[in-house]
Amino acid sequence: MTLITMILMIAAIALVWTAIVAFGFRAHKNLLISYLQSFTGALFVFSGAVKAIDPLGTAYKMEQYFTQFEYTLQGTWFSFLAPIFPKLSDASATFSVVMITFEIVLGVMLLIGARPKVSAWLFFLLVVFFTILTGFTFLTGYVPAEVNFFEFGKWGAYQASNMKVTDCGCFGDFMKLEPRISFMKDLVLLVPAFIFLFASKQMHRILTPLTRSAIVWITTIGTVIYCLSNYVWNLPDVDFRPFREGRNIAEIKMQEEEAANNVKTVSYILTNKESGEVINLPYEDYMKKFADYPKEKWSFEPIKTEPAIPATKISEFEIQDQTATP
Repeated sequence: MTLITMILMIAAIALVWTAIVAFGFRAHKNLLISYLQSFTGALFVFSGAVKAIDPLGTAYKMEQYFTQFEYTLQGTWFSFLAPIFPKLSDASATFSVVMITFEIVLGVMLLIGARPKVSAWLFFLLVVFFTILTGFTFLTGYVPAEVNFFEFGKWGAYQASNMKVTDCGCFGDFMKLEPRISFMKDLVLLVPAFIFLFASKQMHRILTPLTRSAIVWITTIGTVIYCLSNYVWNLPDVDFRPFREGRNIAEIKMQEEEAANNVKTVSYILTNKESGEVINLPYEDYMKKFADYPKEKWSFEPIKTEPAIPATKISEFEIQDQTATP
């Protein structure tokens, strides 16, 4: 499934749910606000559900973020915060379950209109948090390896290889999004987030307050149990992971390596280490003029074609010791 397909699917579900709210429950006050509720609610439920399938994968992604935050804050005015992140990494699995549950429950609250003002503020704060997270990840593409994020004057041309976290983990292993796309998505979500803050009284509410509260609590307990089931007690029900059961690891590894070997370099981005000048040279021109750009003065980033088969963690798989253990 592509991102566009997923958005269209959620938009269609939101349209149906808005119609049910408006004509079935007759609970809408403003159709546009109601539709935004339905869309964002469905999006959060879906996003949380695909991560709930593999909470441990989300925990690993959080560890990557925590490691980068610790490294970034060291040697800055905020270095006193750096020791916090190793402790958060140790509790990443718990943090993962809490975040997934929070996302799903908030989505349900938006769908049914539970506590509109509280839902509006929680949605706003969560989207702001996600925007900062994905924005930081995307912007690290402008930060050379030897430069700290806060040394803004030393930022260079955007290079995807500079990013230590290559996808946001917004949809788990179900769909990988580049940090740039994730950042743009969160910027768009800030629009309904601001609207909800100022129009919470126009948000729809269905069922009775007691019923809405019961649904929220049942969703919370059910999500926690489901998350624990998928990594503590059992394997995930629907496994999107590269190493899931039934996959021929040797065959897939060979296909991915072959696709990687067939990738071609189409150009080079050259950056002058002193002036910051950036030049994009087609591969043929670079081969003719590479002597004019000594490595002492210029840094190089090859621009390559995309592999026919995207690489997964299977490409990194290797057997280091085949000795049988008695």
